[in-house]
Amino acid sequence: MIKIIPILYLFLFISCQDSSKNNRVEDIFGCMDQNASNFDINATVSNDSCIFKGCTDSEAVNYNPFATIDDGNCLSEDLIPEGHTYYWNDEFNGDTLNRKYWNIENWWTGAFNNELQSYTSELSNITLQNGYLYIRAQKENPFNPNQPKYTSGRLNTKDKVELKYGYWEVRAKLPSGIGTWPAIWMLNSIIDSIPWPYSGEIDIMEHVGYDPDRVYFSMHNENLYGNVHGTDQQGVYYLENIEDDFHIYSIEWDESEVRGYVDGIKIFDKSRENNYSDWPYDSPFFLIINLAIGGDWGGVQGVDNSIFPSSFIIDFARLYKKDN
Repeated sequence: MIKIIPILYLFLFISCQDSSKNNRVEDIFGCMDQNASNFDINATVSNDSCIFKGCTDSEAVNYNPFATIDDGNCLSEDLIPEGHTYYWNDEFNGDTLNRKYWNIENWWTGAFNNELQSYTSELSNITLQNGYLYIRAQKENPFNPNQPKYTSGRLNTKDKVELKYGYWEVRAKLPSGIGTWPAIWMLNSIIDSIPWPYSGEIDIMEHVGYDPDRVYFSMHNENLYGNVHGTDQQGVYYLENIEDDFHIYSIEWDESEVRGYVDGIKIFDKSRENNYSDWPYDSPFFLIINLAIGGDWGGVQGVDNSIFPSSFIIDFARLYKKDN
């Protein structure tokens, strides 16, 4: 027995060594910085390959000294409105939507305002091409004209890009055709704890295809929401053939007043109210851009099925923070 024990221990020692070799995890080399565009969640060893996208022009207001690849979003100082400073922008010059800033919403048909589209994250509904964001509505395939269904896109910056007060502007080209209902609008960052309409809404631009030469700027709150037409909570701008070209839709917003503009022309002005139910606009808001089809307003005169696919084209979105 004295001779057997060492041999047995030696066998167990060798077996354990072989087992540990077989179970050893191989190193995975890659970028381990979560702020990098090529962050590898599986990497265990950094290989200094991280790529950081941003403005590489040192003369731009949004210059990023840590960027390794220019993202096409550089902005010159002369574009900043007086009384404001640069906060954020997206010129949509990349190959794909920057999910660091944008959320893509997925909703079923009828989720909002009896609209006929479902919102998807498909590239056929949301895509970047040649420096533009395309939000494209199209007929479902196969399409049944007796029970028509459509798909489209809806984006927001909730929990990613939010700002209290400032000058916000979006340059966009509207879709045309009866049944379209594009919108550029804002919701309160506290909407999860104080729901709509109590937390408020501001529509920088709404347009319905059956009324092709008008756009609307509107505010909603607890005391007046839904249809605000004909009240001091809505401004209307008429421009013949407004759908045929790009225009800048913007809001100037501070603690005392909200103003709406189209191409720098003021179309709306409302002074502060003294109670929250009329003025829930003193919190950070986030941006939403979508293209609806049909619904309570867009579908008043039905939907022209010959217009599809129909695109809402966005050139840029820019936010500037009010000084002081």
